[in-house]
Amino acid sequence: MSSGVYEERGGRRLRIRAIDVMVLGAIAGLAVYRGATGAAAARPVAESSAFAKAVNLEPLNARAVQADGRIRSFESHAKTYMGYVSGPRKIHGQSYGFTYLDLMFRPETYDDVELIYVKNKLVRERILEAAAELPGMDGERIAFMRRSGLIPPRVFRSPKVAELLERLGRDLIRTAKAVDAIQSALHVSDAGFLASSLRMVAPPTGERDKPWLSVTDLLGAGGAPRDDMHAGVESMQPIPGLDPAFRKEIAGAWRALEQAWRAEDADGANRAIERIASLVPTISPQLYPEPGRLAMESWYFRHNSMTWVWFFYLAAVVPLLMAVVYRWDGARKVGMALFSVAFGLHTMSLALRWYISGRWPNANMFEAVTTSAWFGGVAALLLEWWTRKTAFRNLFALGSAVMSMAALMAAYFLPAELDSSIRNKMAALNDVWLYIHTNMIIWSYAVIGLACIPALLLLRHRWCRAWDEGTIPKARLLLLPIAVAVFNYAGYRLLMHVLDDPARELSRSGLIGMSGAFWGAAMVLMLEASAAYARRQSGQTVERAAAGGAASVLRGGGTAWLQSKPTLGQVFDGATMILVELAFIMLWTGTVMGAIWADHSWGRPWGWDPKEVFALNTFIIFLILIHVRLKVRDKAFWTAVLAVVGFEVMMFNWIVVNFVITGLHSYA
Repeated sequence: MSSGVYEERGGRRLRIRAIDVMVLGAIAGLAVYRGATGAAAARPVAESSAFAKAVNLEPLNARAVQADGRIRSFESHAKTYMGYVSGPRKIHGQSYGFTYLDLMFRPETYDDVELIYVKNKLVRERILEAAAELPGMDGERIAFMRRSGLIPPRVFRSPKVAELLERLGRDLIRTAKAVDAIQSALHVSDAGFLASSLRMVAPPTGERDKPWLSVTDLLGAGGAPRDDMHAGVESMQPIPGLDPAFRKEIAGAWRALEQAWRAEDADGANRAIERIASLVPTISPQLYPEPGRLAMESWYFRHNSMTWVWFFYLAAVVPLLMAVVYRWDGARKVGMALFSVAFGLHTMSLALRWYISGRWPNANMFEAVTTSAWFGGVAALLLEWWTRKTAFRNLFALGSAVMSMAALMAAYFLPAELDSSIRNKMAALNDVWLYIHTNMIIWSYAVIGLACIPALLLLRHRWCRAWDEGTIPKARLLLLPIAVAVFNYAGYRLLMHVLDDPARELSRSGLIGMSGAFWGAAMVLMLEASAAYARRQSGQTVERAAAGGAASVLRGGGTAWLQSKPTLGQVFDGATMILVELAFIMLWTGTVMGAIWADHSWGRPWGWDPKEVFALNTFIIFLILIHVRLKVRDKAFWTAVLAVVGFEVMMFNWIVVNFVITGLHSYA
């Protein structure tokens, strides 16, 4: 098998079919539609002002801020805090740092600006209904708020909306969390809170366990309003270890920045920013972080946490698919080169995040998704080297490119769900088992994703054979993938309704329609399964496959067909089996390690938490797969079906359990 050649039935190569163009066109159309919808929602309500464009925050962006238990760059700090306020949206197209300082110096200008992000669609709609009669709330503006999720702060102060939020806050299961997020956003956007959170001066006494000094600390009562109530208040109380002359200088620079900012004097603001940036590192310089790390952190977040690497994976998919389709060595070389570039950039993004945060990136959902995709790339490269002289080559890299592309696209296009902000680990995660259990589980999930690609290719191969041979009427063949899509989508919507997800709740008519679609699609699939069973009993569609597992596929083990010219279906089946067995071993190991960690952290190895239950369900699917293969006649078909089902259960575990169902492991 050193030639790496395979043949389709009758010696034909894999051909591009009309169904391939239809499916890829539908996927591309959906991606473009969702991307256009997201872009329209994220579009700023107005262009950046001339003042915003003229202010240069670069000197300040690479200066350190102590917040949330870690030291980060000002640009990272502003992104994190503005994320609490406006979610993934940018206000007026401004940088996060400009909006932070603008809210701090000119909060009154944002009272009627779409600022507060309401993620929950049900709560957002109820708020807009309650606010429809407020002045200035015309149809076009409400439509923009509905799309973007951004609502002006003044809306929340209206008696009708305030009463609504109080009522929604009492619904602990459905809407209380969304109301808490709104209240948090309003609190974080307060000018006083932003000033007191901007801790940019290290402790003058040089003590590492002391909090840094904020703008409020530096200004003291000197930052208080100039009115009768505050008359006679001593401007600045002494700060231990801080030279009064230096304090006066830096406080004066902050006041100069505020005055220039309120006057929209960009030149004056830039001079004050440069002065502040030059002064803050001079206090306790031994405590100040390396400028290179801060600069890297600013660069990392300014470039969308390098989630745009998905484009390079997409570029690798095309030649790798051509290498699989046409067995063209030139396409393989181009595809592997592009895949290596994409993987190299992906590795760089993880290394940067590791260096910035000081820990391996696997402590939140964004890090789990991106690191899992990277682990998939590691597995693909190892398997590609191992099978480089076999017919399996290109399939593992193709699977990794597709799954990594999808993972990074999710991080790129769904920043509200996959927040890239760097935060400290929760106390329960500060354990060595985080690196053992979590890495093994997310690596196994990546391998499950890889296995889904050759499994889908095998099912597509079987569908095309049936089309060519006429064993199934063409109308039924066209109906089959539609029924599968409807069954999955309708089942998902019904499940979300049962789980009481307010963002996806169905109306009465919608519930009836989805139920009818689900059961209609289920009937089509059951009838086709019955017909397929009859055909397989007669031996019409059974294709010879390895009786054993990955070892027999790679080493022979009685499978003489693999030593010469295996068919295309046999190659897809062999690649699926290799990945399925690898995922099975890793998933079992990760699950056992999870029980050890749970016993270590919570005092019990098993607690029927939703995450634990569905992790076990995923393992059971692959346990069934391994044993079913030994018994059924059409081993390749059922291996592919169960690999796809296992992938769907894994995605349910990662998406629905994490974001919808409340549990110890979830974000719901």
